[in-house]
Amino acid sequence: MKEIKENTQMLLFRFRDYKNTDFINEHLKIIHKKGYVWMLKVGKKTSESKLQQILNDGGWLILRSPKSDGSKMYIAHYTAFQCEEPKDMVYPTYYSDILDQDDESDYYSESAVQQWFRLVEILPLPETMYSYFVLSKTAAAIDDVIKTTRTAVMFVSNKEKILF
Repeated sequence: MKEIKENTQMLLFRFRDYKNTDFINEHLKIIHKKGYVWMLKVGKKTSESKLQQILNDGGWLILRSPKSDGSKMYIAHYTAFQCEEPKDMVYPTYYSDILDQDDESDYYSESAVQQWFRLVEILPLPETMYSYFVLSKTAAAIDDVIKTTRTAVMFVSNKEKILF
């Protein structure tokens, strides 16, 4: 059994499926086959020093699905991050469609910053744990904050120990 201690710093990442793909399942298929997968985050650059601090704290990400998909939460473990496209290209095939789009796309712009996370596991979180997560700065409950912002990435921590 794994344990994440109370007040562990994490990154919450709100994702959405791309066209007819299932974000979680596409990443899980590769983890099961290769042992890891690279996950792409596009947009505003997240502080590398904070990402390193989170990695030093265990490397935990909370992945949250859109409201239309039930606002499900998953916990993912990352072991590395980088800003360049991974040379090994161990990522879902649909990423090629995203990365090859022109600047007219509403999904991705070539000028957007890329950050890649090497995930080694993704597990669903029971709904009973959703209330464990708060913003790191204000301790506001994630469920309350998400209703009032479109921000895709947030620094969070858990107010209770997590066992899985």
